[in-house]
Amino acid sequence: MDNTQSNLISSYKLESEFLQNRVKHTRYKEKAKNKDGKVKEEWNDCGELGSGGFGVVYKQIQRATGNYRAVKTIHKRQASMLDSSMEVLVIAMLAKSIALASSFVKFLGWFEDP
Repeated sequence: MDNTQSNLISSYKLESEFLQNRVKHTRYKEKAKNKDGKVKEEWNDCGELGSGGFGVVYKQIQRATGNYRAVKTIHKRQASMLDSSMEVLVIAMLAKSIALASSFVKFLGWFEDP
């Protein structure tokens, strides 16, 4: 993976705090990593949407806005069988593609638990 690809992956990483049945993210407006552009979001778990060989997809709600999102989790113990950084890279590249924007769900970022 080259430097440009690593930077793309890093630009989508969300600072996260894990609480019971919810997660808080700090994101930066326009990817500007400064205190003025800092936005905190809290998302609550609503239930499981589905599962597969490498993880589970959960539905979450942001109570402040009423927005929903799907969160794909990848089990760390199985991550060695899957190059998770490569998966994030491909998703990030697709998210940046204007031509493909209408074909994929919006990619908001990625995070990992401690």
